[in-house]
Amino acid sequence: MQKMLATSTRILLALPMIVFGLNKFFWFAPVPPPAGPQAQAFLTAMFSSYLGSAVGATEVVGGLLLLFPQTAFVGLLLLAPIIFNIAVFHFAYDFVGNGIWLLPTILFLVVSYWQKNKYQDLLK
Repeated sequence: MQKMLATSTRILLALPMIVFGLNKFFWFAPVPPPAGPQAQAFLTAMFSSYLGSAVGATEVVGGLLLLFPQTAFVGLLLLAPIIFNIAVFHFAYDFVGNGIWLLPTILFLVVSYWQKNKYQDLLK
């Protein structure tokens, strides 16, 4: 049961990362702009430079790595700064806008908990 829960949460985190990462390249799902002018300025700067493509590529690669148990930890390491930035951005600028940022944040914490022994090995 524990292994099935760990696998399902890992896949539930991987799929939105892949979809939203691909959306940064192909724009198949429109994303409403945030309400605040600072948040709009940040996103405009991000997507008018290389940073939008770099974040999208990192989300896709990290999500693909999460799909396989052997590479899930590397995927978590790639996605950690991305998910941290998503959570901080929405907490600071668009907290009341939408709660979509909660899903990857909570799933990341759950998957990281299941991989805690690998974090401990990394810090030794």
